[in-house]
Amino acid sequence: MHVRYDVSQQSGSTVFCVADNTYQISSHPGVTESMPLPPSPASSGRLKGVPPLNAHERVVDHLEHLVFGELAPGSPLPSESQLVEQLGVSRLTVREAVRSLQARGLIEVHRGRRPVVARLNTSAITDFFASSIRRDPRSVLDLLEVRRGLEVQTATLAAGRMNRTAATSMTESLDAMHASLDDPDAFDSADVRFHEALASASGNQVLTFLIEAMALPLRESRRQSRHGHLARGRPLVAIIEEHRRILECVLDGDAKGAAEAMQAHLRQTERSLHMTLDLPLAGNGSEPGPAATPRPSSAPADEQN
Repeated sequence: MHVRYDVSQQSGSTVFCVADNTYQISSHPGVTESMPLPPSPASSGRLKGVPPLNAHERVVDHLEHLVFGELAPGSPLPSESQLVEQLGVSRLTVREAVRSLQARGLIEVHRGRRPVVARLNTSAITDFFASSIRRDPRSVLDLLEVRRGLEVQTATLAAGRMNRTAATSMTESLDAMHASLDDPDAFDSADVRFHEALASASGNQVLTFLIEAMALPLRESRRQSRHGHLARGRPLVAIIEEHRRILECVLDGDAKGAAEAMQAHLRQTERSLHMTLDLPLAGNGSEPGPAATPRPSSAPADEQN
């Protein structure tokens, strides 16, 4: 599977290009749009008025088309001689283009062997979210907005695609949460596994990839929300019941109910995060709205235990 990741500065939407499809995760919860990926200029020609590519750009464009649209991870690229002959460029130009894609993590180069398409790696997304939370604990609220765009849709899809393996994994995760009420780390780990299994049940490889990529920062988010949950006077079993409701709807094939159950769970998570971070909620108090301008946290996240 080949994935490209981009964030639209105009709409706030997150766009993921996978093989020949583009998936747009809207800023509106539960909305995912799919549209054809425009043909690569390498195969369709340049648009009118667009300056022609130079030799280096033509080779990069051609290799990107192979990586994103034709070759599977681990597949070798054409040899240097083949690229020189096919594209009519020098060996030096091909080598520079290969180094460019290698620097971007799109291909792997080993001495004495042809470059191969790199396997999907979640580290860049994981590092981004994790470092954001380390710099500012309030970034968990940004992560929560991303979760809304992903997990409501995940629950919706899973309701129509649930399989026995995922159902078993989600049930076991709920049991593990219940058995770990006195072990916060184990409780949070089981919580993460539940959401990963739900993503797998959606049958959407992009959603599964993104949920797995967020596993590490989500642990910190869940730690903070758990503290806020207890500070609000709600027992941890209430979190388990929120998850159980999601699972029941998914197993019943109730897509609307699953989406509503996930939205309700994330609303509670938002309230708990605001409690931990000592940030006010806008709105009437019964439903969380957009946060007011955040105040600097009085203590690092690790001191809020």
